[in-house]
Amino acid sequence: VFKNVYGGLSGAAIFPIALRMVYDSAKTVKIPIIGMGGIDDGKSVIEMMLAGATAVQIGAENLLNPFSSKRILIELKEEMAKLGITKLSDIIGGAL
Repeated sequence: VFKNVYGGLSGAAIFPIALRMVYDSAKTVKIPIIGMGGIDDGKSVIEMMLAGATAVQIGAENLLNPFSSKRILIELKEEMAKLGITKLSDIIGGAL
C-alpha cells in the first residue's frame, strides 16, 4: 500500500474499487477504457482486461520499483500461458 502525504491511498489498496469501476463502466459505455488503480502484477492486468479494460496504466508500483513494468510484463506472459490466453484482446470484457 502506498499512502501519499495528502491522506489518499493508492496502489494495491484501491485495486478492488478500481476493478469494480472498470467493470461498471464497461457495461455502460462503448468506448475504450483504461484500467488504473492498484495494478501491481500480471494477474491484476488480466483481471482488469476481463472486467473490460482495453489498456492498463501502472502508477504507484512504478514509484515503489522503477523496474516494475518489466516484471509485470514477464508475469503477464507467464499468467497468459498458464491460462491458455494467446491474445489479451480476446479476453477484454470476458467477465461482463
